[in-house]
Amino acid sequence: MAETEPPPPGKSETEVEPPKNKRLTGLARLLQYRLVIPIARGRHNGVPTARGTAIGLAFGLTPTVGIQMPMILVFWAALKWLKPKWKFNLLVALAWTWPTNVLTAPAYYYLCLITGRLMMGDSIELGFDVFQEHVESVLEKDAGFVESLWVYTHEIFRVWGVPLFIGSIPWAVGGTWAGYYLTLKFLAKLRERQRRQMLARHARRARKRAAKERARLAQTE
Repeated sequence: MAETEPPPPGKSETEVEPPKNKRLTGLARLLQYRLVIPIARGRHNGVPTARGTAIGLAFGLTPTVGIQMPMILVFWAALKWLKPKWKFNLLVALAWTWPTNVLTAPAYYYLCLITGRLMMGDSIELGFDVFQEHVESVLEKDAGFVESLWVYTHEIFRVWGVPLFIGSIPWAVGGTWAGYYLTLKFLAKLRERQRRQMLARHARRARKRAAKERARLAQTE
């Protein structure tokens, strides 16, 4: 029989968590911290929070990894000047550019490229490994805002052309709409759950006060 590695000192075999579960737990916590908590903090102003999610996804689902946050900051500043009454939660918008990052960009860009080629009626014969290698080489370049804007856009546009950008449009539009709708739905459920919790706390306090009052009356009889 194959020997198994003994558990760490002080832990039984049933207490040792598999590394896979640890990775999944860590990923779930990271997603909650980066994406869910910013929305929950903006629960008191639902529409601007939902707009923040939508705008973050609208920029995040374009092939502009590395410059999405500066683009949102420029958009926010321009909006404050041109239409100050139309507001969105800036922190939520910045947070929701995170689903497309250096790690997820190759797979998402490849999806956009294939989508764009299908929309344009072109051939979709392209290996993901070749595409991933090029995208990662571009994303590794260290540059400032203006330079990175040129490097990322020019390199990807030069090699893969219009199909990549065209293919990102349906995903960005769909993600924007879904982000807005699901954020409003999430906030409505969150507020309802918090309302029920508040009513339950009030009911428990009322029962405790009633019990104390009965005990006081029993002592005075």
